[in-house]
Amino acid sequence: MDLFVAVINYNGEGTLAPTLQSVYALENVRLAGVMVLDNASTDGSVALVQRQFPGAQIHRFPDNRGPNPARNEGLRRATTDLVLIMDNDIVLDPGYVTCLAEVFRQQPGAGAASGQIRLYDAPGTVQYNGIDIHYAGEIAVRPLDACETVQVSCVSAGAALFARNKVLQVGGFDEDWFIGWEDGDLTFRLSLAGHPCFMVSSAAAYHLRRQRGLKWIRYQTRNRWWFMLKNYDLRTIVLAFPAVAGFQLAAGLFCLLKGEGLAFLKGTLEAFAGLPALQSKRRAVQQLKVVSDKSLLRGDRFDLPGGLSSSRGGRILNAILNKIFYGYWLCIRPLLRRRPG
Repeated sequence: MDLFVAVINYNGEGTLAPTLQSVYALENVRLAGVMVLDNASTDGSVALVQRQFPGAQIHRFPDNRGPNPARNEGLRRATTDLVLIMDNDIVLDPGYVTCLAEVFRQQPGAGAASGQIRLYDAPGTVQYNGIDIHYAGEIAVRPLDACETVQVSCVSAGAALFARNKVLQVGGFDEDWFIGWEDGDLTFRLSLAGHPCFMVSSAAAYHLRRQRGLKWIRYQTRNRWWFMLKNYDLRTIVLAFPAVAGFQLAAGLFCLLKGEGLAFLKGTLEAFAGLPALQSKRRAVQQLKVVSDKSLLRGDRFDLPGGLSSSRGGRILNAILNKIFYGYWLCIRPLLRRRPG
C-alpha cells in the first residue's frame, strides 16, 4: 500500500532515530512521503533528521502550539488516502501498518485505527490497549491482555492510521486544545459522524517513555470539560451533570493533595471562559452526528487518574465509585436519545 507518514516532533533528539528507523522498516508499504513536523524544537532533533534521514521532509513551525496544528498540516500535505500520524517516541513493529490497513479493507467506512502500545524497555508490558469513554468524562481502560480487533469510541493518535478525507470532513484536529483529550476529541467526532474507530491489538508498537507526571493537569482539566460540552447531546449533559460534577470534585481534591490544586482551578475556569468560542464548534458537531451518545458512552467502570487505582486503597475507592456511578448510569441511560436529534 502507499502510505504517507507524519511524525510530530518537539525536542525528540533522544527518540527520533529509532522512531524513523522503524518507519522506513515497515513491511508491505510503499512510502509516498515521510514528514517530520517540528514544533519549534530547541534541541538538535531537526539536525538529526537532516543528517541521518535526508529523505524525510521537514516542516518547522515558528512556535509550539501543541501537536494538533502539526497533525493537521500533515493531513493537508499527505498524498495518500490513509495517513499514519505518530509521536516522536514510538517504535513500530514492521507489520504494524499492515495490520491496521486490514481494518480499512474490511470496513471501508472506518475513520481511524490504532494498535497496541507496549513499553520499549519492557516489551512484555502493555501500556495502551484501547479505551472507552465514561459518561462522567473519564476513560475506561480496556483489558491489557485483550487480543482482538474491536470497535471503540475513540483511539489515541500516538501511532494511528487515519482515513484522510473523513478526518478533514469532520473538521480535523481542534487546534485550540494544545494537549490533553485532543486526539480523543477528533476520533470521538469521527465515531459520532458514522466513521467508526478500531483498536487492533495484534498490531504492536513500543513507547520510548518519558516521565510525564501531572505536568498537564491544567489542560487535561480544561479539555475534559470541552470534550463533554462540545460533543455531548444537550440531554446527555443535563442528565450526566450530577455525576460529572461529583467526578470533578473528586479530581479536584486529588489534585489538591498532589499540590496541583491551582492548576486544576485554572483549567476549570479556562474551560468555562472558553464557552463562547466553543458554541460554533458544538453546533458543527451536533450537525454531523449520525450516532448517538447512548451508543458510544459507557457507564460500568472508569479508572481513577494519576495512577491512583494502583494502590490497595485506590482500588477500593475506585470500586466504590464505580458502583455508585454505574447505578446512576442505569438510571439515566434509558432517558438518553436513541438517535441524534
